[in-house]
Amino acid sequence: MNLVLLGPPGTGKGTIAKFIEVRFGCAHVSTGDLLRDEVASRTAVGLEIEPVMNSGALVDDAIVLRVLEKTLAGLKGKSFVLDGFPRTLEQGEILEPLLARLGIALDLVLEIDSPEEIIVKRLSARRQCVSCKRIYGLDVPSKNEGLCDECGSQTVLRKDDEPEVVKERLRLYNDITRPLSDFYSGRGLLRKIDGDRTLQEIFAEVEKLLSP
Repeated sequence: MNLVLLGPPGTGKGTIAKFIEVRFGCAHVSTGDLLRDEVASRTAVGLEIEPVMNSGALVDDAIVLRVLEKTLAGLKGKSFVLDGFPRTLEQGEILEPLLARLGIALDLVLEIDSPEEIIVKRLSARRQCVSCKRIYGLDVPSKNEGLCDECGSQTVLRKDDEPEVVKERLRLYNDITRPLSDFYSGRGLLRKIDGDRTLQEIFAEVEKLLSP
């Protein structure tokens, strides 16, 4: 089953995608992580997009599509959960021919939403491992503060989770990503999930929805 996750930053999409990956064997494809890897590796693409990402703005569609297509093609037919793309109606429209070129069908779009005050609280507490990229937060803290449970590396507050950047990300989401709800609803693919709950409660609903 090939999925897309929608929802504002701070709704736990990355953690939920990891749950789906483990529970159902879908590859977690996070465009945010793919782009941050480009930045960390100091590639030509990374150097170009670093200031854009640090400001909370969106990276140019052509760059994201190039990186995404390479990743999806490399899956060689394995099912996936796409996290972080599409983020605009235009991206939703251009994702369809990209998937068609690769012979991939999109099965379901899950939209997870939370009130803004909950999002701000979650993001201010969120930390990401500098090595394996695992994310920790209020619902899933690391056993040792500042250290990753998986690999022992340092966990840090991402620059795009800083308060002023978060406010800009939320503004952008409400302005340009919300229309995707109607876009996918019109295609009969959208399922909405209440994100104002613990991750465990959300996991239970997702599991029920995706189970045969």
